[in-house]
Amino acid sequence: MRTLLLISAVIFIGTQAFAQSKHDILYLSEGPKEVKVKEIGQSNIKYTYPNEEVIYSINKFLVSKVEFESGRIENFNSPLKPIDNILDAQEVYITFNPDEMIGLYNLGSLFSKATGVTTLSSINNVNNRALEKLKYEAAMMGANAVYIGNQYQRGNQYGNEYTPGNSTQTSYSGMAFSNEKLDLDEVERLLESHKFVPFQKITLKRNGWSPNINAIPTVDSSGNPNFISIDKIIRTEDGIAIKTKSIRSKSSQLKVIKYKSDSIILMERDGKGITNHYLLSEDHPFVKK
Repeated sequence: MRTLLLISAVIFIGTQAFAQSKHDILYLSEGPKEVKVKEIGQSNIKYTYPNEEVIYSINKFLVSKVEFESGRIENFNSPLKPIDNILDAQEVYITFNPDEMIGLYNLGSLFSKATGVTTLSSINNVNNRALEKLKYEAAMMGANAVYIGNQYQRGNQYGNEYTPGNSTQTSYSGMAFSNEKLDLDEVERLLESHKFVPFQKITLKRNGWSPNINAIPTVDSSGNPNFISIDKIIRTEDGIAIKTKSIRSKSSQLKVIKYKSDSIILMERDGKGITNHYLLSEDHPFVKK
């Protein structure tokens, strides 16, 4: 009986000691992180590491929940949604607050413009079209968030017999961001170990209304897959691209922006627009059938 009481006392003391040494926990996409939360602000969470005094800050969009030392849990619903391809463009998050983008991966600048057809064009419709194009371009860059740094809007200007009129126009410029980073090692292995066929070419012109999607035959006249030849894989610190003569393009390098186990999306951009090349591997159902 004494032995049983002694064991119970040891377990109780150990449990209490563990509870007292427990820290706050941030739940991130890469796993939990033990910290001491100092402050939860509008856009970020400030914290220190156990037994340290240096204060760090993390974007709230990167945290799914916080489990406090007391046991209380606070959940965060991030507006950043997964963007697999251009069909998910409407899920791209738009903000005018630069603080919301701190800690996310910067994918580069982007610009969109929309102009009415006549001086009777709806200002709201033109504005919505410019925003829609901005989301399309962001999705085609592999982004799921956009910070708008500049907006220009012109109303309809009615002319007379001496001065021509101008229809309404809206333009946006900003930066594209993502909370996800490509696993470059995995992308390189995928490119080296698989064969790919072109499936779709998606183009968004700077002065166009919407993206133009062109389907590409995955097989030739004999029913054999139209596999491309990858001449070179170029890897940098922030991305990976390929060189190929099998795809007609204006750029010498096509950058990988998205990938799955059986597909990959390449991007090229210039001053006139952006293009995605959607490729399928030999393992994709459309190619295997």
